[in-house]
Amino acid sequence: MKKRWANPGTGLSRVSFRNIKMALRELEARIHQVTRQIRAGQVGTYGQIALVAEANSARRVARAMAMLPVDSDVPWHRVINSQGKIAIRRDGGPDPEQKYRLRLEGVRFDRQGRVDLAAVAWPGPSLQWLENNGYDIEDLILRSQRKGRRGVWVNWNL
Repeated sequence: MKKRWANPGTGLSRVSFRNIKMALRELEARIHQVTRQIRAGQVGTYGQIALVAEANSARRVARAMAMLPVDSDVPWHRVINSQGKIAIRRDGGPDPEQKYRLRLEGVRFDRQGRVDLAAVAWPGPSLQWLENNGYDIEDLILRSQRKGRRGVWVNWNL
C-alpha cells in the first residue's frame, strides 16, 4: 500500500490512500443521505447540501451526484445551483433529464431556466433528523449563519 506524508516536513504521520478513499466514500454517503431528505417538488442547492453534509465544497457535492449509478435511489435531479438553475454539464448545456424529472414533480422554470427558489426551496433537514443522524446541530447552525450571505440557505426554526 502506497503512503504519503500528510504534510511533508511537518512531522505528521503518514496517510494511506486507503484511508483517504474510505473518508471520501463516507463523505459521499453523507451527501447522498442528505440529498434523500429533499422531498418531491422541492430543490436544494449544491452549497446547501455541502453545508449540511460537511463537504466543504459545492463542487464535491456535484461530483458525488455525477458519480451516481443510473439506477440510484438518490434524487440527484432535485439538486441545482444557487442561481436556481440546473448546472451546466460537461457537454455545455443543462441536463434535459433533470429538467424533465423536476417538471414531473411540479417544479416550474422561467424563460431563463430558473426555478423560483422562494416557492420550491428545500428548508433543510429537520432538526430531529439531524439529531437522530449524529449531526452537531449547534455547529451546523453557526456555519449556516456564516455562509448565509453567500447563497447557502437553510430555514431551521428553533
